[in-house]
Formats: sequence, C-alpha cells, structure tokens
Amino acid sequence: MARRRPRFITDGVLVVDKPAGPTSHDVVARLRGRFKPAKLGHTGTLDPFATGVLVLAFNQATRLADLLGAGRKVYRGVLALGRATDTGDPTGQVVAQAPVPGLSRDQVAAALEAMVGDRLQEPPAYSAAKHQGKPLYAYARQGVTIKKPPRPITVHAAELLDLQPGSIELQFTCSRGTYVRALTEELARTLGTVGHLASLRRTASEPFGQDQAVTLEQAAAMDDQELERQLLGCSEALALCGLPAARLDDEMAWQLRQGRILGREVFLAGAEDENLAGADAFRVLAPDGDLAAVLRWLKPGRRRPGRDYETIRVFPERSPRRQGTEGDHRAYGAE
Repeated sequence: MARRRPRFITDGVLVVDKPAGPTSHDVVARLRGRFKPAKLGHTGTLDPFATGVLVLAFNQATRLADLLGAGRKVYRGVLALGRATDTGDPTGQVVAQAPVPGLSRDQVAAALEAMVGDRLQEPPAYSAAKHQGKPLYAYARQGVTIKKPPRPITVHAAELLDLQPGSIELQFTCSRGTYVRALTEELARTLGTVGHLASLRRTASEPFGQDQAVTLEQAAAMDDQELERQLLGCSEALALCGLPAARLDDEMAWQLRQGRILGREVFLAGAEDENLAGADAFRVLAPDGDLAAVLRWLKPGRRRPGRDYETIRVFPERSPRRQGTEGDHRAYGAE
C-alpha cells in the first residue's frame, strides 16, 4: 500500500499568477492536492478568463484572509466595443450590438475620469456573489435573474492606456469587491455604444503584486522545502499590509494566548510602530517575534471598562513552555 503523503504544515502567503482558464477554486484545489495542507484558501476571486495576482493563504494564514485581501486592486483590461455579452466577458453569448462612434483620447479619458470616486455597484448576474448559499452565476445559467442590493465601492483611479478602433486598453485601481466587467460595460454605454471586457489581468492586490508571483506550474512543481522558502510568513505579510506591531514579554504573551484581557497600556508600552495607538488592526508579537495575536482597537462607543480591543485571531505558541515537554515547533499548523 502506498504511503500517505504527510500534510504541508507551514503557514504563510503565496502569490500565484493565475492563468486564463481555471477558476480560482481550481487553482486552490490543484495545490491542495499537491501539498495536502491542513487549510488552503485565497483572498479574492478572479474570473476564469482573467489572469494575474491570486493571493493564496496556507494553514493559519487562512484565518487572516480578510485582512490580507483588504487592499486596493489594480486591473489592466481591454474593452471590446460594439458587442455586449450576457457575462460581460468573452465567455458569454452576444446579446447586443451597436455601432462604435469615432472616439478621441480626450473623450475617453474624460469618461474614465468621471468614474473615479465612491459609488454603488450591483453585483452582475454572472458573478460569485451569493444568494441563499448559491452563486448568482448558478441561477443565471438556469435562466433565473437574481437582483442583489448595490454595494459601496470606490474607484481610486481610471486610466486610458491605449485607444484603437473598436477597443480601449485601460487600468482601474479600485476597492475590494469591484466588478470591473460592470465598470467597462458602463463606460461603453457612456461612450455611446455597447461592449464587453475582452481581457483582464490583475496586476496587484495591494500590497502583493505580480513581481512577487510564481506561475501555477512553478508552484505545482515545487517540493515542500521550496514552497516553505517561497511563502511569506503571516506576520511579514500583515506588516506589508500596514498592520503595526506591539511586542510583549514572555509572560504577557502567554497570558494573552490564554485568553486574559490585557490593558491598552501593555500594548502601547511594547509598540514597535509610532502609529499603533491610532491603528485599526495590529499585530502582537512574542519576544522571539512569533505572531501571538491579531487584535483590533474598539471604537470609543464600543469600548467597555477594561476592554479596549477585540480579538481577530490568537495563535498558539510554537513551543509550548508550560506543558513540561518539548513539542514539535511546527506541529500547531497540523489540524
């Protein structure tokens, strides 16, 4: 009988350059089958036709996915003018056609500039947004249209990269949860025609960018040691996301891990960053730099006597010091 492959138990973040074709879930499933981690997920979906930055979280890092995926997204795409599809991308059926007027760079740039700012956006029918536990695209494929309430998004920048007869190459910098397909369909209507997103690439899910990414094939070809070297540790990844840190002494770190509520002054005394007091979420480090917890300051109206923060996640010690035995320093990752 073949020996069962041991689980991959290192925690961290891997940035993969997703190819066109597979879903984000397909990418996760392939690497889960290859490495057998206790947990593996991603911080933000890419459509099957899209390529680019897909941030994967291994083991304990999955507990931090919301923080790791909260940054701005940068997308480059090509809007094909004159034909609209039911999906808003090249995988769908053509549902409308319209003439393409002559367009100048100034005209397109002005239309893009008008899209910058805060707005409400309704999830498209062909999207992974959920309704009663099922993604909207599952209903759409059955001919059922589900309307979801619009969600607040922010378009931070909208830039014209190139203009050709019948197509526009552009770049959007936007908040998490923005549907670029919907933005480009709106742009086409503003310009007096219809269109669909012919190609899309996510170049960054800030602070993670395509320069940090490995291809899916490269990731699948790694052995465990190579993958360990490639992973960004949880604390390092959160630091890149802008979370400041407080370092506690051994006793205070142990008490925090045991569930004791510590005073605000304990964290401020161990602050390693000047902006700790004014931050939202922050890291708590043990003396050896190990990530002990991720906490969030409570807003003034939510604070209670003796309680100034809420716990996002607490992480166990790598080498428990109070059990009287020496444990495997990585065993906590195997669940």
